[in-house]
Amino acid sequence: MIELEAAGLSDPGPYRSNNEDTIGSLEPPDPAVRERKGCLYALADGVGGHSAGEVASATAVATLVEEYFSPSNHSRIEPALRHAMQRANLRVHDLSQRSVELRSMATTLTAVALAGSQAYIAHVGDSRAYLWRDGTLTQLTSDHSEVAELVRMRIVKPERVRDHPGRNILTRTIGSQLILRPDFQRQTVRSGDKLLLCSDGLWSDVVETEMAEILASCNPAEACRALIDRAIERECLDNVSVQVVKVVAVEMDPSQNAARNGWFSGIFRRSSAT
Repeated sequence: MIELEAAGLSDPGPYRSNNEDTIGSLEPPDPAVRERKGCLYALADGVGGHSAGEVASATAVATLVEEYFSPSNHSRIEPALRHAMQRANLRVHDLSQRSVELRSMATTLTAVALAGSQAYIAHVGDSRAYLWRDGTLTQLTSDHSEVAELVRMRIVKPERVRDHPGRNILTRTIGSQLILRPDFQRQTVRSGDKLLLCSDGLWSDVVETEMAEILASCNPAEACRALIDRAIERECLDNVSVQVVKVVAVEMDPSQNAARNGWFSGIFRRSSAT
């Protein structure tokens, strides 16, 4: 079993009249469901004209949470999360084809399911998931953007990401294509760890050392408020959203983990922070 403390907050930012970000979570009240599927946290940053971005992000998050916990979905976490991501993509894509106003909409989507001693992460776009442990903040996800590809090719230095003109050109999104290629990974967690999900409205204006300092000194609710306030102080140009999940206690049970992971765990990259 795992004991968690979580909070989330979203703000349109100082220069936007609407908020195209969406955050969502579900911590099942049924102990049996929580034991089997854990708790799910998700964050999406929509793109598109008019109100299409907010429709895309809200649709993606709602569909992901609903499908993940659906009784008809897989009982194992990894295939359930994969199925839910695919269903979210199809739902946003279908809506975009039905309406001219929604035709160009798409969204990022980053989600983490926490169960046992594991965090199962699914990711598309340039929202991010970080792990804070013992004062160190580690980025777990890789951005799906033009500039991130240039960094991986060693054409652009990592420190140029925040101000590069290709930063906002996404190479993968929910809803833009029928075939979705999310990234998946599995991260072992331990007591005291904190997971941060955030939109680019945060990481484009607040550096990781500042994020780490705030996470170190605040509980999840305080951290969410402080992180967003810091981005607004920097006059961020975008919406800004965060979710912070603290691992209060975790009890490792190898037999339950083996049954939960199943054959599908091979597609997940196993990672362990030290």
